[in-house]
Amino acid sequence: MSNKTPFMYAISLGLALTPICFSTVSAQERCKVSEEATAAKSNYTQQHVLDVGDISGHQIRVFELHRTYPNDKPNCENLKRTESWTRGYSDYVDRNGRAWGYDVTSLENGDKIFSEFDGTSQTTVTPDGSKKSTFTGVTRYIGGTGKYQGIRGFLKSNVVFDPDKNVNQQQTEGEYWLPASTVGQSQK
Repeated sequence: MSNKTPFMYAISLGLALTPICFSTVSAQERCKVSEEATAAKSNYTQQHVLDVGDISGHQIRVFELHRTYPNDKPNCENLKRTESWTRGYSDYVDRNGRAWGYDVTSLENGDKIFSEFDGTSQTTVTPDGSKKSTFTGVTRYIGGTGKYQGIRGFLKSNVVFDPDKNVNQQQTEGEYWLPASTVGQSQK
């Protein structure tokens, strides 16, 4: 018997257990998400804008956006969103550039979902001289409370916005999953 035999047994055992580890991950049920939030139910509660001073139109902004969901459709756990708070930052030149931040979404049972977003905004001037601003980005679920404590997932968001007119209308698609240990829990 050589010195490599225990090592070879360890490698063989590791390879044998690999499918078991991956089957747990792949067994997690993924919930498809397709949501819309209208401008009528969104409100910028705070905005603080500073001119950077290097070139004309370059501003950094900190903002807070509150949304309510009076007619929300249930998610995969049969729960509806009640409200969300978005707190974020932007670094724009004439409303073109990067935006990023964090969301806290509350569900009707009191559970919360935490996420972070990052993306890019683009503003064009229409023939009548008005501005049309759009944000395209990715939201990543990073945790929560209750059954959403270990939530993970990704969403793609498209937003039409105008902070001067208090407009923010969002369309989101993606998926999320819950760890196997929290599926079926209803703790807070």
